Amino acid sequence: MLRRVFSAIALSTLFVLGSPGPRAEAHLAKWGSWEITHRNLMRLFPDADPNAWRIKRYQYSEREVGFLEEQLGFELYPEDKQPEFYIAQDRGGAFLGVAIFIDPRTKPKILNGGVLTLEVGIGVDAAGQINRIRVYDYRGNIELTRDAFLDQLRGKSLESEFTMGQGGLTPVAGEPEESQLVSNAGREALLLMKVALGRR
Repeated sequence: MLRRVFSAIALSTLFVLGSPGPRAEAHLAKWGSWEITHRNLMRLFPDADPNAWRIKRYQYSEREVGFLEEQLGFELYPEDKQPEFYIAQDRGGAFLGVAIFIDPRTKPKILNGGVLTLEVGIGVDAAGQINRIRVYDYRGNIELTRDAFLDQLRGKSLESEFTMGQGGLTPVAGEPEESQLVSNAGREALLLMKVALGRR
């Protein structure tokens, strides 16, 4: 089954590399338990069979790391050179897409004396387009977690515009930096999947 799923991804010709987006370092996000990870995955693919999630681990080669760093404009963390992709399928066994979690912030942001986390889940469909984005447990402006903002990124591919204020993308009022970081996470997810699961 997995071989068929990844063959479908690899054969997709709709993953097209665009020009490098805004420079901003990022880090893959992970949770301490499968229960939390599973809950967050189901928010990305609510139609997925909850018992059929598969994990695809990948090790980027030195050449791939160099390519990714050039495209992203920053160095990958050592552990992010071995990402985990989560494969979703429906109850009939049909492939739905791939998910990954990214923390796009590098410098801690403090709010009310505590560290403000920004953990973004990105689901990508078989056509290489963003299917859904979710922001988890965010304690800043709640509008950053709502569909009115996040749905702007649905349907985007690597050839799309990801700069807030351009291409119809509107940042959350008072949250221009956070809005751009969420958009950056979407583009990074597409690029990581392209290199690991697609073909250049």
